[in-house]
Amino acid sequence: MSTMKYGVGDLIVLNEGMPRNARRETEFRIVAVLPEIDGQAQYQVRSKAEGFDRRIAAGEIDADRSDPSKIKAVAAAVKADREPWFKASAIKITKKH
Repeated sequence: MSTMKYGVGDLIVLNEGMPRNARRETEFRIVAVLPEIDGQAQYQVRSKAEGFDRRIAAGEIDADRSDPSKIKAVAAAVKADREPWFKASAIKITKKH
């Protein structure tokens, strides 16, 4: 079994020459880690431009352009964007006398 390098939510870049849509989308987000096939990790990925998910093997990922430090920074930014705009804990209630 190989070691999984990427996890759900990570951004990856596919190798040049991998099939893509007409927009030449290269950056994908991992939405699921799938069982290994022939000892190679498999991932379900999605791009912003496409309306469907893809199944890719670990060998299709461009490791040089899928920099883990970039992945962690983008994941943190996405998580911050998903904070609810309404925070009930921020409401202050006072009594009128």
